[in-house]
This record gives sequence, C-alpha cells and structure tokens, in this order.
Amino acid sequence: MYVCICNAYRDAEIREAARSGLRCAHKAYAALGGGPRCGRCLPAAQELIDREHAAPAVMAVPVAEAPGVRAG
Repeated sequence: MYVCICNAYRDAEIREAARSGLRCAHKAYAALGGGPRCGRCLPAAQELIDREHAAPAVMAVPVAEAPGVRAG
C-alpha cells in the first residue's frame, strides 16, 4: 500500500528502511531517495517504523528441526 503518495513510497519500502536500522521517518525517506513533500504521510510512516522496531525478530527454523516434524 502507498504511504507517501507524493514520493510513491510503499509500506514495504518504509519497513525495509526501518529494518536497516533507521528509526526516523525523515531519515527513512532520505534513504529512499527524497524527503517528504507535503508531510501528511509522516505520522503513518513513523508508525510503521515504530511497529517494525517493536516487533520481535523472526528467526527461521529449518523444517527438519521444527516441532512436530519428523525427519525422513
């Protein structure tokens, strides 16, 4: 979904910027190629970034080691 219409930034791009370590919507926009224009999207973008940093890290578990899965 588009978060920033002016720059055509999608939620996935903003979350990826957050996963790279950015915690500020202004810095995330700069990393994506440009700052905000009208600024209406900044609260939504910041909320996405905050949620991304609050979410626990997901670790992949090999299928053979997953609970309830028998090897072979």
